[in-house]
Amino acid sequence: MESLKVVIADDNKKMVDVIKEVNDEPELEVVGVATNGEETIDVIKKTSPDVVLLDIIMPQLDGISVMQKVREDGECSKPAFIVISAVGMEDVTEDAFSKGAAYYIMKPFDNEVLVNRIRYIR
Repeated sequence: MESLKVVIADDNKKMVDVIKEVNDEPELEVVGVATNGEETIDVIKKTSPDVVLLDIIMPQLDGISVMQKVREDGECSKPAFIVISAVGMEDVTEDAFSKGAAYYIMKPFDNEVLVNRIRYIR
């Protein structure tokens, strides 16, 4: 079975290190890491991931804008987005889903829950 390609987009290095633990799962492969919104779009274009683990609040371009720009870009792959955020405001959550988020996970989270959400997208 082919592994799912995953991109991690978060400006918090400690959070990236925690999320990178999904790479220990044999069916998941982290193919890129981005620390701001503009870089996230570039990494998505270069790696064509299946899933993007996306923080909402990042420098240069927020997660909502990243999803919108990727969806509007006719040449960009269309990965599933799993939003991982400390922001739990209802309007932000609704906006994330309206822009294409498949799931919304609140920080802090259990990595097993995250891995199960990624697997579900398959």
